[in-house]
Amino acid sequence: MRRFRTLALAVLFASLALAAPVLPAAARVQQAPASRVALDVPDGFEVARQFSGFIRPDIGASLVIVEMPAVAYEQLATGLTPEALQAKGIEKAAPAKLAREGSYLFLKGEQKSAMGLVDKFLLAFREDGVTALITANVPRQAIQDGAVSAVGIETILASARIAERAAAAKALFQLGYLGPFKAAGTILGTTHAYTLDGRLEPQKPREKRALLIVAPSLDKRAVPGDDTFAETLLAGLSGLKEIKVVDRSRGVIAGLETIELVADAVDKADGSPVTVMQTLIRGKDGGYFRIVGQMPSQDADVLIPEMRKIAASFAPVE
Repeated sequence: MRRFRTLALAVLFASLALAAPVLPAAARVQQAPASRVALDVPDGFEVARQFSGFIRPDIGASLVIVEMPAVAYEQLATGLTPEALQAKGIEKAAPAKLAREGSYLFLKGEQKSAMGLVDKFLLAFREDGVTALITANVPRQAIQDGAVSAVGIETILASARIAERAAAAKALFQLGYLGPFKAAGTILGTTHAYTLDGRLEPQKPREKRALLIVAPSLDKRAVPGDDTFAETLLAGLSGLKEIKVVDRSRGVIAGLETIELVADAVDKADGSPVTVMQTLIRGKDGGYFRIVGQMPSQDADVLIPEMRKIAASFAPVE
C-alpha cells in the first residue's frame, strides 16, 4: 500500500492553485465521488472531476481530499512538520488549532506558484477507520481583495468528518484492455492502480513487482506541446533516482495527442534496476491523463508491450 500511495501521489503532479470563500449560511454537507470525507461546503463550490474534492472555478478555488487507512496517520504526521513541508516548497508552515475534537494535525503556510503567493491550509485527521488529508490553497491576492477569508477556510476544515459510506464514484476514463493486469485500487477517488495479482500490497515483504497507474491532472491547464513537461513529470517520480529517458515517441489515442517516454532508473531503496513507461495524454479541453508503468527491468521486454496495449485502449469518459 505504501509503494502504491507513494507512486500515485508522485504521479498526481499537484500544481493546482486553490482558494475558498467565507463560509455562508448556505453551506451544505457534501462528499466527493468515491470519498467518505464529508464537508460543509459553501455555495459556489462544485464537485471536482480531476481529483477527489471540490472547486470554485470563478476564483480558482479548491479543496483536495486524500483518504488512507487509519494506520497511515502516524506515517502521514511525519510529513506534516514545518521542516518536511519546507522541503516541498511550503514556507513558514506552523501548527495551528481548529474548532474540532479528536486526533488531528492542522498547519498553515505559504507557497509560491504561477498564480502568485498561495496560502496553504493542511488538515489531517483520523476517524472511524480512515485517515484523511484535506489541503486548501488560497491565492494571497484573493484574501487581500476580500474574496476569501482564512476564517472561512478554517470553518470548512473544522466541519470535516467521516461518513458511514463512500459517495458513488464517477468514471473519468475506461480501459478496453488490461492484458495480464488487474484492478488493484484507487487513491484520491480518480487515480487507479493495476497490478498482476490485483493486490496493492505484495504477498512477500519487499517483493519487486510491476505496477501501473492511471491518473488525471488536477486541473485543466493547457499542456505544453514539447516534451519538456512530460520529462518534468517523469523526473518527479518518488522512490527512483538516475532516471534516464531511453526512448520517446508521439502518437494519438482516442483522438488525443500523446507523448510516450520509456526510461531506465534505479530504486532508491535497494539500488535495483527499474524501467518506467509514461504515456502523457493531452486532454481535449486542457489538462491531461497520465499512464505510468513501473517494473523490474528484467520484466520490461514482456510488460512494456502489454502496457502499450493498455494505453492504446484508453478512452476518456465525458
